[in-house]
Amino acid sequence: MSYISPTSSAAQPFVVYRAKLDQARERGQELLKSGASGLQIATAIAESIEQLILQIIQDQFYQLPETEQKLISQHSTIMVIGGSGRGLMAPYSDVDLLFLYRSQVTSEFSEFVGNIVRTFWDTGLKLGHSVRTVADSVKMARTEPEFATAMIEARSIWGDESLSEQLIRSFYRHVILFRRRIFFEQCVIARWEEREQHGGAVMQLEPDIKRSPGGLRDIHLLRWAGYSRYGTANLDMLRLDSRISSRDVRTLKHARDYLLKVRIQLHYEAGKQQDLFTKDTQLWMAEQRNIEGTNGQRPVELLMQEYFQHSKAVAEITERFIKAHRPQPVFSRIYNFLMTHRSDSILKIVPDHLDVVPKYRTKVSSNLEEILKLFDTASLYGISIAPELLDAIRESTLQLPPALTNESIDLFRAIMDRSNNLGPTLRTMFETGVLNLLIPYMKHAYCLLQFNQYHSYTVDEHTFRAIEAAETFTNDDSPLGSSYRRIEKKDILNLAILLHDIGKGYGEDHSKMGAMIAADTAVRFGLKEEEQKLLVFLVREHLTMAHLAFRRDISDPDILFAFSQKVGSPEKLRMLYVLTAADITAVGPGVFTDWKSELLSDLYERTMLLLGGKHSRYNRDQRLSRVKQRVRSHLELPQVLENEEDTTPWFTELFNSFSPHYLLVTPSERIAADIKILRDLPADQIVVEGEFEPETRTVNYHVIAQAMYSQSCFHRVVSVFTSKRMDIISAQITTSVSGGVVDSFRVIDNDYAEEVPTSRIKKMEQEIRKAVLGESDAKTMFLNNQRFQEAASLSGEFDLGRVEIDNQSSKRCTIIDVIAHDRIGLLYIVSRAISRMGLSVVMAKISTHLDQVVDVFYIIDEQGQKIEQDARLQEISKQLQETLHEFELEGYKRYQRV
Repeated sequence: MSYISPTSSAAQPFVVYRAKLDQARERGQELLKSGASGLQIATAIAESIEQLILQIIQDQFYQLPETEQKLISQHSTIMVIGGSGRGLMAPYSDVDLLFLYRSQVTSEFSEFVGNIVRTFWDTGLKLGHSVRTVADSVKMARTEPEFATAMIEARSIWGDESLSEQLIRSFYRHVILFRRRIFFEQCVIARWEEREQHGGAVMQLEPDIKRSPGGLRDIHLLRWAGYSRYGTANLDMLRLDSRISSRDVRTLKHARDYLLKVRIQLHYEAGKQQDLFTKDTQLWMAEQRNIEGTNGQRPVELLMQEYFQHSKAVAEITERFIKAHRPQPVFSRIYNFLMTHRSDSILKIVPDHLDVVPKYRTKVSSNLEEILKLFDTASLYGISIAPELLDAIRESTLQLPPALTNESIDLFRAIMDRSNNLGPTLRTMFETGVLNLLIPYMKHAYCLLQFNQYHSYTVDEHTFRAIEAAETFTNDDSPLGSSYRRIEKKDILNLAILLHDIGKGYGEDHSKMGAMIAADTAVRFGLKEEEQKLLVFLVREHLTMAHLAFRRDISDPDILFAFSQKVGSPEKLRMLYVLTAADITAVGPGVFTDWKSELLSDLYERTMLLLGGKHSRYNRDQRLSRVKQRVRSHLELPQVLENEEDTTPWFTELFNSFSPHYLLVTPSERIAADIKILRDLPADQIVVEGEFEPETRTVNYHVIAQAMYSQSCFHRVVSVFTSKRMDIISAQITTSVSGGVVDSFRVIDNDYAEEVPTSRIKKMEQEIRKAVLGESDAKTMFLNNQRFQEAASLSGEFDLGRVEIDNQSSKRCTIIDVIAHDRIGLLYIVSRAISRMGLSVVMAKISTHLDQVVDVFYIIDEQGQKIEQDARLQEISKQLQETLHEFELEGYKRYQRV
């Protein structure tokens, strides 16, 4: 039984307790500042807090009558479990306690525990606890994996130690000993579910230090699995028993120390329990640690690359340990034995994995050609390679020479030509170092961070997800699937996907840098000249299709013609199309939306027509003619043949006044309705129609106005949405030649989680009408509602953004690309600046991105013309850049104040 002196009765206990808790946390902070390791700090904090726990228990104990003291001390014990039991705590970690008792003291112990728990909470200790008998604890542990794993770390700190020993013996006998496989599976399944709840990927850019894949919980899982199988959770004991290699134990300990220190720093920065490593705290920590950036990587990117190197190692070692030591049911072992067959007298092909006859293991694992044969066979059968064999390969790749033979190149190309199992195969080749031998540049991509708000994963994780995304197109029914199936050189396509982002982190344009690396790799693999050119083209141009589809008017024949000339052949177009779709899909969950797929598919099909010999202008004219006839039908107007006199000149004038883009992307019913409204619309009226779309949970607002409102309409409508904290996810801005305005905005109304009520939509229609008519002041509306000005965290290092002007792509308009952080209010600020310069937005593509958030504006001047004068273009660029800088700077200042 453990005792410490009771707190003086003269002292105010809560003041004393809180002071000791503060001292415990201050002690950890001092150690952190002095450069102590994460393990040292976590141990020191745990020791200090455990002393405080004992003090509180003892003080409550001495307040009891002597008879109750005797009873409770003989029939109860208090145990620390989980993280508290391990003796490793962050400053604001929960305290995990098990209050264990015998039935002789049920009521007395319950009251005693109640007083202790209240004191803990009043002191400021966050408590996780349960009050149980030995039988209750064992029963609970058999059904609740979380409690069972916490019990592995259990140790008594107060009371009857014989009772705690009885529980530990009973727990091991009834929960572990005779149900090892069940307990093992419970631990693994619970952990895998927890992983999925926290992102499911090691390389996600805002990881949970404790619970994400590769976090501290993975190390715990390995220890629990070791305890389940071999009766010990101690890493060194597992190493001595040859259950895990010395190298893996060193890696795990180093990673545990690193992760603990990061977690402790997060707690101190937040002043509370904080395990999520957000982008803002990453920036803060990089600054705290005085990390210096390089030409190609920011300080925060170097910090997170180091973090992911540790977390990835933890995840890989844990997964290998689980796979190697997972208990197999008797019938599975018998089945595997019966179904195992040999290939070439060396390979053992088991139903779920591939192995090598033990006497040949060293020979196979130390030869690159033999290793590649293993991966080729495993990929062919769709099975994995035995963990022990992978360990041997991992060791041998460190010693193998970098030179490639023709046989190794042919084997690798055969693997790359596959349409299934390629993603998992390449991942394993990367983890074992085989891929680095084949393509040395892959080392550079290892855990390389893309610190922005657009990518969800590191470069290597994004790359493998892109490979896996392309594989899913095999059975796709869309043009994308058809294109993928028709590609002949899938090895070149997959090699391009593997290399498309390899140029990041060098401080140069990553597409150009990637093309240079692709050229070098092509020579290394001895590709034919046409294959070399194809590979380099795909890597260099991997952003081109997305740029055109999402940021340009692809109904413009000149844009299509220039793109078709650049591509040159249907096969190259198919490969670039698949590469682009795979790249976007791998950016993050839900990024490759239906509308992006449609835009990309539209560009692909239009370009394929040109490559097939059909002129784009002829095709566009034919499509416009068909649209015109359909619109006439909706308006119940007679069809007019080519040589007949038009009896409805008002219709032709209105129809021809719209841009081809509007006419080709808008449903004919909508065009007919817009033309009818514009024909009859009085100058002092604005038509606004809002409609909620349940499938996307967005509202589409359609705004129609006469010519006199064309210059200010766009930014005034934007001011209304911004003032109501709505997100504009897309906008189609159309100003006809005669000046009529037809604008469509698709928005997310953040005030409603489900359906937006009709009353809200009607009110918004009124607000938009008033704004366009000038009855409400756009700027006042924008500034009065301060919700958009909340100091939201900046998703990246402070970057003022930039403005790019493209005066080549369109004959009719000047194109402005605004590239910046996508914060609420940005669109209003930019659109107001455009309006103030006397410019009109005739088309816009809003919040579209691949590598960046880009708002695109097609503009004309006061005379309805494209801006040609260099001086005017420079002035427009300067004013927009200054506007953007002021807006971003103000947002950054608010962020700093918070």
